[in-house]
Amino acid sequence: MTVTSKQLGIIADDLSGAIECAAVCRRMGHQSVVLPSIPESNQPGQAHASVIVVVTDSRHLPSITASHCLDAAARWLMRQGIYSFYKKTDSAARGPLAAELAALARVEPTCAVYFVPAFPRLGRTVTDGILYINGVPVAETAFAKDPRSPIHTSSLLTLLRQQTDVPVTQACGKREASATLVLCDGTTDDDVRTSVDTAQRRGARLAGPAGALEALLPHLALDVSEPLETRVDRSSVLIVAGSCHPVTQAQINHAESAGACVIHLVPPCSMENHPLPDSSNTFITMTQDAWRQHRPVILCTARRPVDVDVALAAARQQGLDIHVYTEQITQYLVATATRLLHTLHPSLITVCGGATSQGMIDALGINRLTLLREIEPGIGLCRTHTGHMLAIKNGAFGRVDALTNHFSPAPPD
Repeated sequence: MTVTSKQLGIIADDLSGAIECAAVCRRMGHQSVVLPSIPESNQPGQAHASVIVVVTDSRHLPSITASHCLDAAARWLMRQGIYSFYKKTDSAARGPLAAELAALARVEPTCAVYFVPAFPRLGRTVTDGILYINGVPVAETAFAKDPRSPIHTSSLLTLLRQQTDVPVTQACGKREASATLVLCDGTTDDDVRTSVDTAQRRGARLAGPAGALEALLPHLALDVSEPLETRVDRSSVLIVAGSCHPVTQAQINHAESAGACVIHLVPPCSMENHPLPDSSNTFITMTQDAWRQHRPVILCTARRPVDVDVALAAARQQGLDIHVYTEQITQYLVATATRLLHTLHPSLITVCGGATSQGMIDALGINRLTLLREIEPGIGLCRTHTGHMLAIKNGAFGRVDALTNHFSPAPPD
C-alpha cells in the first residue's frame, strides 16, 4: 500500500535482522530506532526517527503465535500513524515465514503482499521459486542443519502454499487479486528493484530481506539526517558469539589466530538445575589480562560444526527436546556474559546471532537502540538507551575477518 508518510515501520522476526535493516536505512541517511519488543505505548525518541523497527522475536514461535505477534506489531505502528511498513524476512527463509506473510496480507485485505526474497549481493537468488545461497539450493546448505529452524525445502512456492490458506502466486506481470502473496524471482539487484517498483505501482505491501528494503527506500518521502557520531573505543571489547552458523565459527577462529582471547563454554547435556560456570575468578582474570594486552575477548559455545553435532547428539541420547535445549544453551551463554558484565565494563559489546542478541538485550534491560552506522551488510553499530555501545551481527553474515577487522583494538603505539 503506497501511503505518503514521514516514517517507515519495519517488522522483523529477530533482533539481528532488525539491526541489519536499521543499518541499511542509516546508511541511506535515515535516522533509525530499533524497539526489541512490541511496545505498549509511545517510545521516547520515536517521533524524531524516520524509521521505526519493531522486533516480534517470533523466529522460533509456533505459526499461530507468530501471526498474532505480526498483527500486534502492525496495529501498534498504525496507532502511531505509520501506515507504510515493510516485513523483514530471514534471507534463508527460516522461521514461520508463511504464517507471518499471511498475517501481513490480512492486515490490509485490499492489498497484495509482494515477497521479494532475493538478495543477490549476499548470494541469495531465486529462480522459479527456488531459493539458492551462493548457487546452492538452500535446503542443501548449512541452514538445513539449523538446530532450531532447519530448512526442509528449497522451493519457496511449495513452502508458502503448504503452510497458508492465503492464495500464493508467482509474479507474472498481471495485477494480482487483493490479499494474495506474490512470490518474486530475482538473480540480480536490478531484478529486485524491478519487483519493488512493480509492488509500489500496484499499491502492494512488501516483504523480504534487506535487499528489497534498500530498493524500497528511494520511493518513500523520509527525512534525511546528518550522520551520527560513531567514534568507538575498542580498548576493551567483549564479543558474545551465540550463533552456531559456520560463518560465525570461521570468524571466531580467524579472530583467535589474530590474537583474540577465546573462552569456549561447553554446556552440560542437561541444563536443569545446573549452576553457571564460576566466572568470578577464571573468566574475569582472563578477560582483564586480554584487555591489558589490547586483545578482544570472545565468549562462545561452538567453534566448529562438530561442537554443535556432539552437543545435539548427546541431548538426543538423553531424550531432551532439541528446541528447548538449544534455547537453554543460549540462556547459558547470556547468563555467563551477564555475570561478567556485573564486574567488568567493556567499551564495546558485540553479539553474534539473533537469539543471543535478544537474550543479551533482555538481560541488560535495553528497550531502545539507536542505529549509528552500518559496519558491513548484516552488522550494525548501536547506542542503547542505557548507554551501552553495542554491535550486533547476523550469525550467517560477514566476511571471515569481520570480528578481526572491526572489533580488535588498535595495537599500542
